[in-house]
Amino acid sequence: MADERRHWQAVIKAFDGYQHYHMSAQHARKMSVLTLPKAEKELYRMLGYMDKVEAVDEGIRQNQEFLDEMIANPVFSEMLKDPEPEDVGHSHAEEYSHDHSQGHSHSHSQPQSQTASRPGSPSKPSRSQLDAAQDKVRSTLRSFVRDWSPLGQPERDACYRPCLESLEKHFPSFHDYPEGGEREEVKVLVPGCGLGRLAMEIASQGFTAQGNEFSTYMLIASDWVLNQTTRPNSHTIYPFLHSFSNHLTTEHHLLLSTTIPDVCPSDVFAGTPHAGGGEKYKPGAFSMVAGDFEEIYGQPSSSFNREDGGDKEDEKEDQTGQWDAIVTCFFIDCSRNILNYLRTIHNLLPPLTPSSPSSPGGGGGGGVWINIGPLLWHFENSPTTSAKGERSVELSLDEVKQLGDLVGFEFQEEKMIKSTYTSPPESMLRHEYTTAFWVATKKEPRVLIKGDKVVPNPRYTDNKSA
Repeated sequence: MADERRHWQAVIKAFDGYQHYHMSAQHARKMSVLTLPKAEKELYRMLGYMDKVEAVDEGIRQNQEFLDEMIANPVFSEMLKDPEPEDVGHSHAEEYSHDHSQGHSHSHSQPQSQTASRPGSPSKPSRSQLDAAQDKVRSTLRSFVRDWSPLGQPERDACYRPCLESLEKHFPSFHDYPEGGEREEVKVLVPGCGLGRLAMEIASQGFTAQGNEFSTYMLIASDWVLNQTTRPNSHTIYPFLHSFSNHLTTEHHLLLSTTIPDVCPSDVFAGTPHAGGGEKYKPGAFSMVAGDFEEIYGQPSSSFNREDGGDKEDEKEDQTGQWDAIVTCFFIDCSRNILNYLRTIHNLLPPLTPSSPSSPGGGGGGGVWINIGPLLWHFENSPTTSAKGERSVELSLDEVKQLGDLVGFEFQEEKMIKSTYTSPPESMLRHEYTTAFWVATKKEPRVLIKGDKVVPNPRYTDNKSA
């Protein structure tokens, strides 16, 4: 509990220290001009450079006001009064990031600290720790743009809409229930849900939706937007002023602001129609669960993991077969060992039944896995290991699908979709992903693990070759 509190305290202090950190960079920018010869300073003055720097100062101050409101919780206030936290050696220090915005770099996957330190001894964060923490704060601001601002609509259309449409297609029998009815019986899990917009949109279409998130930065921000906001477009943020590079203009790009949230979640859950959905169905139940996907939802009883199905007597809460659909968006590359993710997803989906539509592998279909995202392996080149001692394993797309086939998935719909991730509009430098989208249904695994051997699954039959 003490380690957990220290980690949360470190995150709260990162949000609280946003302005101080970034004003330091602003001071350096000012000095870069003020130390120039007089004539050169005059030329920059004619361009309005110092006015630009002052405008960015004001944007930073307004961002801090927003962040202050986001962490305006009595519990968080007490954390700010405590001495500097030591966030070293705790598992959260190695938490993955959802930040796919820097496609050329894996630096965001590094732990916040690699420094050896005596547990319990107070110490001020190092410069590298401060840099990593503020990178996550900036990522949180950009995530608000992607999930909860009008500027993020193109990215939501590219990534979220195909997932929502596939859910509609896969459960056509529920189209006849405009008041919700049986549709709310369909349970949809959204791992790595970030700030929760996709999970909320799924619930707004009548499904029972649960978001799962591990990042403390995302959890604090999603709690605020989902539970504390009371009206649309109530807050203004400046998400793109942290770098002066690659802006076409100062006014319309560097200083571009946006309002959040574009829709009020409380209105959506109350059944008020909105642009993203909710017009056709009574909203289904919605929940958020904090924690690591494998730790919360993983089960040793996966049919691929053990030939006998596992011993259920000593298991924690068993969620085997409890989820009708799992939607992963920019998520699977957050894994160290994607085999664990695939086995977990396979185990969570409903068991194969004769009454389900037939599929290769024998038996009927047993639930649907909808995925969209790139393969920016977040722990590639990371010197750290997981709590289980696992390092990072990186696969190409064809290998991911081959592994999925072995684990027990039939890929029924596949296409590539171009999308950015929290990218500034009209930037002179844009990182565009060609994301892999698929709809896969559960089938019998081709192989099973028996002890230290991989053996053919006797229940598997390849209908395509029959």
